Amino acid sequence: MNQIISGTTAKKADLIAMQEMGLSSLGLMETASSRIADYIRQKYADQKGSRILILSGVGNNGADGVAAARMLLEDGFDPEVRIVGKLEKASWEFLFQAVVYQQLDGLFSLYQPGDVLPDADICVDGVFGIGLHRAVAGDFKSFIDEVNHHQYGEVIAIDAPSGIDTDTGELMGAGIRADVTITFGRNKTGLVTGAGKDYSGQIIIEDIGIPDAAYEKAAE
Repeated sequence: MNQIISGTTAKKADLIAMQEMGLSSLGLMETASSRIADYIRQKYADQKGSRILILSGVGNNGADGVAAARMLLEDGFDPEVRIVGKLEKASWEFLFQAVVYQQLDGLFSLYQPGDVLPDADICVDGVFGIGLHRAVAGDFKSFIDEVNHHQYGEVIAIDAPSGIDTDTGELMGAGIRADVTITFGRNKTGLVTGAGKDYSGQIIIEDIGIPDAAYEKAAE
């Protein structure tokens, strides 16, 4: 668990675990999302009226955020999800989580350039995960710029702060600075080097059930 690996290696390990070892994408997602929800449940147990803003891309990092929002909603919190990205490019896991969340009447909206985001006591960053290796541009850049105009009591990044290359630690043009980064399986090189070191805040490493053998094979 103390091993530090690149984001690329971590992504390979995820695929190996699912394609060769029988783990399911939704199963891993539920576990990862529960770690985010548990952190908030435990820290804010007596503050269920806290304003919680979930920032969500349309990939699986965003799906983790929506799933965490659903778990918090079921536990009596009142999260709001703001989505950035084109829904026609969304992963099937994201669409699944979005439908389930909407069925519970969760607050949910799609960001448009020029929209003003609300302030919040807790902000969960699920825009990009560990797979970002190109400059942030377009609506994503506008969204992150808007995020950075606000003050949040605590910013919690899912797996990595959005805008950080988890192989190199480089800031890819724009990023969200986290107070806490909850990363899964292994720590990532880009969280402890370069700009990543400044953007990650406290790093919490959570086991979500990916076998050591998957990481070993991914590193070969």
